Amino acid sequence: MSHQHIEYLAQELYSTSSERRRKAAEALRQLGEPGGQILLESFIRMMLLDTTPLRVASADILREWCEYVPLEPLFLAMQDTNERVRSAAKWVLADVGAHAPQEGLMPHLTDPDAEVREAVLYALGTQAPVAMVLEALDAPEEGLREVATYLIDMMGVQVPVELLITMLQSENAQRRAAAVRVLGTLGEHISLELLIEALQDTEENVRLEAIRALARSSERMPQTELRTFLDDVNQSIQREATKVLASVGDPEALSIIVGWLHADDEWARENALVWLCTPIVDMGNAIARHLPIEELLHLLKDEWWPVGYMTARMIAMLGVDAPWAELLALLSDPLPQACNAALHALALLGAEIPLSQYIPIEPVLIVLDDEDREMRRKAAEVLNYFDVSVPVERLLLHLDNENVEIAGLIAKQGRQEGIDILVANLRTRDRASFAVAALGELGEQAPVESLLAALHTSDTFVRQRVAVALYETHPELLPLLVPDLVETLCTGKVGPLLEPQQDIMIAQALAALHSPHPTLLAWFDQALDSSYWEVRMWAIIGLSGMAPHVFESTIEKLQRLYNDPESASVREAAHRTLETLELRTATDEHWG
Repeated sequence: MSHQHIEYLAQELYSTSSERRRKAAEALRQLGEPGGQILLESFIRMMLLDTTPLRVASADILREWCEYVPLEPLFLAMQDTNERVRSAAKWVLADVGAHAPQEGLMPHLTDPDAEVREAVLYALGTQAPVAMVLEALDAPEEGLREVATYLIDMMGVQVPVELLITMLQSENAQRRAAAVRVLGTLGEHISLELLIEALQDTEENVRLEAIRALARSSERMPQTELRTFLDDVNQSIQREATKVLASVGDPEALSIIVGWLHADDEWARENALVWLCTPIVDMGNAIARHLPIEELLHLLKDEWWPVGYMTARMIAMLGVDAPWAELLALLSDPLPQACNAALHALALLGAEIPLSQYIPIEPVLIVLDDEDREMRRKAAEVLNYFDVSVPVERLLLHLDNENVEIAGLIAKQGRQEGIDILVANLRTRDRASFAVAALGELGEQAPVESLLAALHTSDTFVRQRVAVALYETHPELLPLLVPDLVETLCTGKVGPLLEPQQDIMIAQALAALHSPHPTLLAWFDQALDSSYWEVRMWAIIGLSGMAPHVFESTIEKLQRLYNDPESASVREAAHRTLETLELRTATDEHWG
C-alpha cells in the first residue's frame, strides 16, 4: 500500500466526523498501521502538521462574528492551495460580505476565480446586478449556476417576467423549477395557466414547485386541477397536492389526512405528521386550523412518543388559538407521553407567545415535582417562557447537576448555583449545547472565560453555539479575537483560542484506532494528565479496548479520574472503561 494512501487515511482519522474516523481506523487496522510502514510517532506528527480542521473551525466561528471580520484577508484565503480551506473561506466571505459596503465587493464580480464570484454573488444577495445573475445562469461552473438560481428566487419581481417564461422552456429542470417558484410569488401579475401547464412537466421537482406556487394563489387556486393529483401514483406529488388542498379546507383532502393520522403503523403516523409540519410556502398554520382539534389532542397521547411530539408542532402552529385548557389538562394526565407532548407544545408556543397571557404558571410548577427527570426538564423549559418571575425556592428543590433547564432558570435570577451548573455542563459531551444556550441568555453576566474555554471543543455544533453566545453576551471582545482566527484561516498558524482543539482531535483520532501498541498506551497514559477535559475523556475511551495490556499505573490514574473534579463526562468514561477492563481481564483469565 502506498505511503500516499496511508497519509490519506491519517487525514481521515484526524476528522471531526466520527464515522469517517471509524472507517479510516478500520482500513488502517487491516493494513497493520500504524506500526508497519509508518511509526506511530510519525503518524502523530502527520496530524500535528495538518492544521486543516483548525482552519475550518476558525472559519465556522468567523461566520458567526462576520460584522467584525475584514474582507481582504478572505480574498487571500480563497487563493489557498487547500480545497477545504478555500471552501470554508468562500462561505465566510459570503457571510462577511453581506455586511460589507458594496463597493468593496463589486470589483470581484469579474475575478477569474469562479468560487470568488460565487461568494460575492451570495454576499450581494438581492443587490447583485441582475445582468450578472442572468449571466451566471449559463456559467459552466455548477456553483455559479446554483447561486444564480438561488438569487433568482430571492429577487422575485426584479426578474423580468419575460425571462421567467423563457426559463420555463429550458432543458435544465432546476432552472424550470426556479422559474415556477418565482412566478408563484408574483400573484395576480401572471396568468395561472403558466403554472397549471407546469403541473404536467416531466420532472417531479418542477411539478412539486408548480403545486406549491399554486398554493399562493389564494382564491384563484385551481382546485379542480389540483384534485386530479390526490390519487397520483407519485407519492410526493400526491402528498403535496393533498396538503395544499387541505390548507383551504378541501373536505376530500382533509379526509385523506385524517386517514394518514389513523394509520395502524406508528411510523406511518409519524411520517404523516412530518409531512404536515413541513410548511407549504406562506400557508403557515392553515392545515392545523382545518383539522379537527380532537384528532390532534388524541394524537398527543399516542404510545409512539414521536407522534406526540410532531403533533405538538402542529398544535403550536395554531398560535394564540391553541387549545390552552386542553393542554393544561394533559399536564396531569396519567399517561406520561401525553404530559410530555403537552409540555412540548407549550414550549413551542412559548417560543412565539408570552405564556403568562394565556395560562397560569402553577400547573407547570406542579410538574416540577414529577419523579421523571425528563418531565422535570421539560417543565423547566416551559417555565423559561413565562414573563413572570419563577419562585426560585421551588426551583432550588429540584436543582441537580444534569438539569440545565432548571439551572438556567435559576441562573437568570442571578443565582450562582445555576451558573455553576451551566458552566460544569459545558464540559460534557451530551449537555454542552443546552448549557451554552442557557448561558447565552444571561447577557453580560455570562462567564466569559468559561465560554472562551468552550470555544475549542471538538463538537462543531457546540462550537458554533458558543460563538453565537459570545456574540450576544460579550461583543466587545470580538474585535480582539477575530485577528487570531483570521490568521489561522489564512496561514494555518494556530493561536491560543483553538490550540487545545488540536490535542483533542489527536486524542479522538488515536482513540479510534483501538490498538494495543505500546507507544499508544504510553501516549494515552500521559494524556490522562492533560489539563483539557476532552483530551482526558478521549484517552480514557481509547484505553477501553486495550485490556489486558493497560499498565497498572494507568489503571490507578483511571481510578482517580473516576472522581474527576472538572467533567462529568470524564467521570462517566472512567467508570465505563474500568468496568470494561475488569470484565475483559476476568474473561481472559478464565479462558487462559
